[in-house]
Amino acid sequence: MNAPIEPMPPVEPTPPVEPTPPVEPTPPVEPTLPVEPAPLAEFTPRPASGLSDRPDTATDPPFEDPGECGPRLREPGDLIAAVPAMLGFMPARSLVVTVLRADPESPEAAAVEVVTRMDLDNRGRSATGLLVERVAGICVRHRAVAALALVIDDRATEPTGRHAGVRARKYGDLVAALEHRLDADAVPLAGAWAVQAIGPELPWWTLSGPWSRGLQHDPATSMVTLRHVLDGRPLRGSRRELTDLLAIDPVARDATAAALEIAAAAAARRPARLVQHGDPRVRLRLELCRALGYLERVEAGLRLTPVELADLAVALRDPALRDIMFGLAPGPHADGAEALWTQLTRALPDPDRAEAAALLGYCAYTRGDGPLAGVALDAALTADPQHRMASLLELGLQTGMPPERLRRLTDSGRETAADLGVRLGPEPR
Repeated sequence: MNAPIEPMPPVEPTPPVEPTPPVEPTPPVEPTLPVEPAPLAEFTPRPASGLSDRPDTATDPPFEDPGECGPRLREPGDLIAAVPAMLGFMPARSLVVTVLRADPESPEAAAVEVVTRMDLDNRGRSATGLLVERVAGICVRHRAVAALALVIDDRATEPTGRHAGVRARKYGDLVAALEHRLDADAVPLAGAWAVQAIGPELPWWTLSGPWSRGLQHDPATSMVTLRHVLDGRPLRGSRRELTDLLAIDPVARDATAAALEIAAAAAARRPARLVQHGDPRVRLRLELCRALGYLERVEAGLRLTPVELADLAVALRDPALRDIMFGLAPGPHADGAEALWTQLTRALPDPDRAEAAALLGYCAYTRGDGPLAGVALDAALTADPQHRMASLLELGLQTGMPPERLRRLTDSGRETAADLGVRLGPEPR
């Protein structure tokens, strides 16, 4: 169990710190896994053909993982089996693009820098253009040396001697458009494959270049999956599990909404009793201690009552307190903070739900769980489309900003808490 968060003795105010700069865009992040370009024809760059109508995308943030050397992926079957672990869930009806970077320790190999997923169910030429532009932007930002594409669609069929396969032209045109756009930035599309689903012994086939086919390896026995499980990364059965995790609980929401007005009135009376102290930091420190008290209860395995959830929601309306809460992740209290923000996200009405969902998105983002971060930030922007912090984080997620770039938010939150006499975690860097 995490040690309780104890207030520190009063300290002299620390020198002013530089304001936290806006969060720069970056995509959702997944593991970095060395991938050796296999000596197969389908890994070599190919010329592109014309652009045609193709689906647009609802995308999950690219997922990257700054890990040390990992398993070698030597053929399409290896890569396809690793996709669920790299994304964090089993994709369906998706385009998955793997961005490769140079591996300084192995000149003949490349390493997975970013993995991003996009929906295939949207249609239209303009949608295809937006999709390939997004992929190209991610490749450029991450200085890609190559990219790999995988189409997962249960409606597609494998080519035969007499038939090109259902949706063959559609996905062939998509791959051609992607190749053509990436070629403008000197990033070769080194491989493109299609599957109906990801699973052991299911077929894969190429979408362009010299045609070939093969059978997939078992994702459950993939070395990439094993590494992620040992690292404690969740592997979900589908993206729907993520949306269900944060779905609004109507009963809890109605009960919490009924308590919000009383909580707001109580919060408004408290500053009047603190005027005599003459220090505006006193009120913020007391509100911080109240919030941390709720965190300790959640860390102990308790669920907050609607009255407690409403009290915390009203406290988070203060941007100063909300910004301090970023100091909880990453760190010893990050798991408890995620559980707390999840409870709030499921129980709060709009627009208060946005603050909790944005904090949850930040927690997931900092530990590299791009899919959960994307779903949480989408919930925040649905609750409040003008939420500035959620917008910045979502932009960072979609453009592939590494989680380490967010540490300024964490450090700033901890510095502010320390100035109030409360230690949230390790000392800021």
